[in-house]
Amino acid sequence: MATFDPTISIVLATHNGEAFLEKQLASLAGQTKRPLELVISDDASGDRTREIIRKFERTAPFPVIVNLNDPGKGYRENFLSVTPLTRGDWIAFCDQDDIWYPAKLETCATYMSIPGITQIAHQADLIDASGEHVGLFDQGIRRTGVKRQLAYDVWQTFWGFSLLFDRRILEVVRSDQRFIDYIDARHLIAHDRWVFFLAQTLGHTVEIAEPLAGYRQHANNLFGNGAASARGKSTSDLRIENRTYLTATTQMREIVQQIPTGVEKVFPLFDRARALEVYGHAIRQLQGRERLYAGETWRSVIECFSMLLRGDYRNAQNSSIRWRSLARDLKAVLTVA
Repeated sequence: MATFDPTISIVLATHNGEAFLEKQLASLAGQTKRPLELVISDDASGDRTREIIRKFERTAPFPVIVNLNDPGKGYRENFLSVTPLTRGDWIAFCDQDDIWYPAKLETCATYMSIPGITQIAHQADLIDASGEHVGLFDQGIRRTGVKRQLAYDVWQTFWGFSLLFDRRILEVVRSDQRFIDYIDARHLIAHDRWVFFLAQTLGHTVEIAEPLAGYRQHANNLFGNGAASARGKSTSDLRIENRTYLTATTQMREIVQQIPTGVEKVFPLFDRARALEVYGHAIRQLQGRERLYAGETWRSVIECFSMLLRGDYRNAQNSSIRWRSLARDLKAVLTVA
């Protein structure tokens, strides 16, 4: 019987990455499971990044495809614009300043034969600019296992560098049709959040409770480790934020509605009715918050508890109550804006 041996394409996005790029490329070359190819998209770098890429291209133990953006497109499109160039069964996003541990691809590949799996995510070590270990970035992953379709909050994600996904999910909906970024409404949603949305809507997720990369923390990386504490916001601030989330989540549901009939032949776990209910429940939560943030204090307090009784603070995916969201809302409406 033939052994399942999935091919993996790495998509690496670069921009002025000369400081750490050579070490990252060396870690890709050192993978115990060789990738099918490395697709590099450089976004108008003005330092030695392109020189480093060309040097690696000549000696790499696998094919290297290079795409140059002049002018730059921004990190979101820098990743997504080159995914059509890939040929692998699976795609792994790669940041320019991290370090992949040798068994990253090999370890992830062992789970790709599980029926219905559309994405795989893993823990990482936090490393500083010199490569020293400074902590664990677990992303909420506590043990290795499979999470069922739509098991996560609809606004959750895994960091792109830790994601591998079935490339066929990108063929279901074009990337230029994705929803707005609920964190920054000036843009469409980022590459990793888009992939997470598609993958958890269409299939199951594997979580690996093992650090398979060093996630570098330094002055110039875009997002850091996500550990910054939340600051208090007025009800007017929360209302603006909530409207952005409402717009994005409404678009998520519309995308699910428009997924072509017959996609179940490729993704048999896709359940349109359940997905529409999950995203619809999230919309109802946000609509309740819109009323809450717009009302007078006493009306808003009543609305909070009405939402709790209606189940609006329950997660659609597992019916657990979002106590932190309730506490945040009560604090906001009881504080003078």
